[in-house]
Amino acid sequence: MNKKVVPLTFPRENNLEWMRLLFALQVVLVHGGEHLGAALPGIDIIRHFPGVPAFFFVSGFLIYASYVNAPDRRYFENRFLRLFPGLVFVTLGGVGVALVAHDGNDLVARFSSYVIWFFAQTTLGQAYNPAFLRDVGVGVINGSLWTLTTEILFYLCVPVIVWMERRIRYTVPILAGLSFAIYAAGPVLSQTAIYREKSFYDLIALTPIAWGWMFGAGILAVKHFSAIQRHMRLLPLAVVPLVGLMFVGSGALFGSSGNRLGLVYFLLYAALVLWCAFGTPFRGLRIDLSYGAYVWHMPVINLLLVLSMPSLPVALLLTLMMACLSWFLIERPSLRLKRSSLKPLSGDEITVPQPSVERA
Repeated sequence: MNKKVVPLTFPRENNLEWMRLLFALQVVLVHGGEHLGAALPGIDIIRHFPGVPAFFFVSGFLIYASYVNAPDRRYFENRFLRLFPGLVFVTLGGVGVALVAHDGNDLVARFSSYVIWFFAQTTLGQAYNPAFLRDVGVGVINGSLWTLTTEILFYLCVPVIVWMERRIRYTVPILAGLSFAIYAAGPVLSQTAIYREKSFYDLIALTPIAWGWMFGAGILAVKHFSAIQRHMRLLPLAVVPLVGLMFVGSGALFGSSGNRLGLVYFLLYAALVLWCAFGTPFRGLRIDLSYGAYVWHMPVINLLLVLSMPSLPVALLLTLMMACLSWFLIERPSLRLKRSSLKPLSGDEITVPQPSVERA
């Protein structure tokens, strides 16, 4: 069995940063509307374009590309620098929200509990929600961070996936298919609570086992981007069946609202994401507020609830302010330490070596 690296290109100038900011704002608006009691115009339409599945798709596209281009310690260093400094910052903010709710003496009285929670939040225990914090705001300081657990686990899986690809044909479609089968059948087959009213599937749903098919779609998109690019002008047509499914779609194949999208709807949605990112005129974005807005919006919402100030406009303003602070003080300085793994080889393209297998 011979192995070789097949170069794959996609435009360096793309609108993925804008798309990620829109995904984050979608989550902020939906959660703000739900928890702050805001009757947001058009919220039903916004729910049909959920940020989390789109984030998973784009992560599959970019993170797979990043690893196969630099399958060494740079990959892990870059992932760490992108996520963890900002995560530590927002977790400190979460501690602040808890202390506003309980008073400063609570940190001394429950110091070990705060340390355990802080460690969990900044490693792989983002879903850990101790009892002493369940009276703060919505009942969980930063519940949206469950997606970071899934993201980080996916980052760890990528090297294994690439290793498997060199030995097993169709590794990504097989794994994605298995993941979708679990995603579709899990909620039906696993309903018995095994831990704090959570079923076995509820626990799996914190991992790429359930959501991996969305990442897998992103991987397949970057592996076959040259073919997608040749038909880029056709991708906007996906809006026609997508709009139809917004009215009648349901279930594991056609579901069109919330994070649990159906397979068909998700693929149509992904096609529109690709078109917006690569098929529309490039608009540069000087600052990246997507990560900061996503991780900070729930601590902000909880703070407003603690202060009895349930205002969506104030939540949006404070979230963007904290996202700016996170970007300028934490994220950007950390990202400057990154070593590039997606290096442009020409003025408008990025080349991503793609592993493939040929029979001897």
